[in-house]
Amino acid sequence: MNAFTALTPTHSQIVFDMKKKATISILCLAALLVMPSGLFSATDPAKAKVFDDIIVPVLSAKCYDCHGADKSKGKLRLHTKEDLLKGGKGEGAKIIVKGKLDDSELFYRISLPKDDDDVMPPFDEDEPHNPVTPEELKVFEAWILAGASFDAKVADLKGDVRKAAEKILKNPPKKKSATTSLEPKLPEVPPADAKALAALEKLGILAMPIAQNTNALYLNASYVGEKFGDEQAKKLAVVSGQLLWLNLARTKVSDAGLAEVAKSGKLTRLHLENTGITDAGLSHVAKLTNLEYLNLYGTKVSDKGMAHLKKLKNLRKIFLWKTDVTKKGAADLRSAYVDAKAVAKLETDRDRLKGEVDKFREGKEKEVGKLEESAKKAGSIAASEEPVNPKCPVTGKDLDKSKKSVLEGQTVAFCCNNCKGKFDKDPSAFRGKLKDFKPSEAYAKAKEKVDAAKDALDEGVEERQGALRTVLVKLRTAGPLINLGWDAEKVEPKKDDKQAKAGEPVNKKCPISGKPIDKGQTFVFKGQTVAFCCGNCKAKFEKEPQKFVAKVDGFKK
Repeated sequence: MNAFTALTPTHSQIVFDMKKKATISILCLAALLVMPSGLFSATDPAKAKVFDDIIVPVLSAKCYDCHGADKSKGKLRLHTKEDLLKGGKGEGAKIIVKGKLDDSELFYRISLPKDDDDVMPPFDEDEPHNPVTPEELKVFEAWILAGASFDAKVADLKGDVRKAAEKILKNPPKKKSATTSLEPKLPEVPPADAKALAALEKLGILAMPIAQNTNALYLNASYVGEKFGDEQAKKLAVVSGQLLWLNLARTKVSDAGLAEVAKSGKLTRLHLENTGITDAGLSHVAKLTNLEYLNLYGTKVSDKGMAHLKKLKNLRKIFLWKTDVTKKGAADLRSAYVDAKAVAKLETDRDRLKGEVDKFREGKEKEVGKLEESAKKAGSIAASEEPVNPKCPVTGKDLDKSKKSVLEGQTVAFCCNNCKGKFDKDPSAFRGKLKDFKPSEAYAKAKEKVDAAKDALDEGVEERQGALRTVLVKLRTAGPLINLGWDAEKVEPKKDDKQAKAGEPVNKKCPISGKPIDKGQTFVFKGQTVAFCCGNCKAKFEKEPQKFVAKVDGFKK
C-alpha cells in the first residue's frame, strides 16, 4: 500500500467510529503542521522562506485533515518536519527525496491530472476541489530539486519560480471546506427512549446522534451482517421518530423487512447495498418521501423498479452499480426529475467542450514537446570548455578537467570517471552542490520558452475547463446523481494494432512516470511497441493512449 493511500469508505460518505471499527474521513493528501488552516496572510518575499511561507500554507489549505497529529493513514504523519521526511510505509514511502523529483511521491501525487485515481488532493465531483496550482507546483519542484531545505529563502529563487512564489505569497491559498455540503438539515425531534436504544445496541447495532445538539439518530446494522434480518427490522419502530440515517448494508433484510423500514418516515439516507432486496421492495422505499440518498449497489433491482423511485422527489443521489438497472432505466428515472431536452443539450455541450479542451491540450503539448527538444539541444552544447565548478560536485575533490559533462549548456568537471558516471545518471541529485550555478544564456532562453508554453497550456486548459465545469455542474444538479458504475473506456485497436506483434519498444522512458522501462510491460499502439515501468502505468496508457502518446519518446506518427 502506498504511503498516501487513504482508507476510503465504500460510498465516499461519512463512516462513524464504533469501537475502532470505523473512522470519520474526508480524503486528502496531508494534514501538515498543527496550525489553523486558511489563516496565512500575505508575506514579504524578501523575508519569506520557501517551506514555512509556501509549502506549509499550500498543503495546510488543501489537505488539512489527514496524516497529521491525530491520524496516520498509511502509517504516515506529516505534522512535523521530521515526519515529513520520514514518510510512510510501502511503495512510495519516501515522499520527499532531496534533489530527486521522480522519486518524490509527494510531487508525483500532486502533479497528476485531477481525473487520475492517485491524484492528491483527490477529485470528487460532489465536493469542492482544491488542487495544487501550476504556480504551487513550480515552487514544489524547485524546492525538491534544490535539496528540500527547510531554510531555503524565496529571495534565492530565480525566474518563473520566483514569480510563482511571489504570486502565492501575495494571495495565500485558502481552504475550500466541504463541511457545508455534509451538514444535514436537522429536524427537531424528542429524544429516543433510553431502554429502546440499549436494546438496539445489545443486537450489535451502532446507535448515535448524527451530529451534536440533536436527537436525530444514525443507526448502523452493517456490522451485524447476516444476524440482522426482517425480525430485527421490526425493532426499528421504537426509534422511528428519531431515525434519519440508516445503514442496512450486507444484512439479511428482505423486501418484507423494508415494510418496517418504511415506517421511519423521517429517513433521509438509506444504505441497502449488497442485500437481497428486489423491485418489490422498492414499493416500500417509495414511501420514504424525505429520502435524499439511496444506495442499492449489488442488489437485484432492475429497470422495472425505477417506477417506484420516481415518487422520491427529494432524491439527490442513488447508487445502482452492479444491479440489473440499465442506462435506459436510469435515463427513465431521471426523466421524472428533469427536462429531457434540456439535459440532451447539456450533454451535447459537455461533449463539445471536452473535445475543445482535448484538442487545445494536444496542440499545446506538441508545441511544448518541440520546445523541450530545442532546450535539450541547447543544454547539450557547452558555452565554454572551461568548467564552471572549482571542485567535484560528487566528492568535493580537486578536478581532472578531462573528466567533464555538459549540464544546461555549461561544462561541469569531476575528479574521476566514477563521479562523472554518477552525475550523468542523475544530475538533479548533485545540481545543488554546484555553487552559484547558472545555465548558459542559450539554454536559459530555450527553457524560458518552454516554461512560457507550459504556462500558456495550463492557463488555456483552465480557461476552457471553466466552461466545461459550468456545464458539468448543471448536469449534476439536473435531478439526482445516478451512479451506474464506471464503464471501461477501452480504445478499439486499429487493424494494424491487431496484427502487430510486440517488438522492441520505441521508448526508453515510461511515458507516464518518466522512469526506466520494464520490457516485460508493453502495449502495441498504432503498430508500435510502447514499454512502461510497471503494470499500473501500462493500464493507464491502455485506458487513454491519446492522452500520453505525445510523451512516448521515439514514437512515429
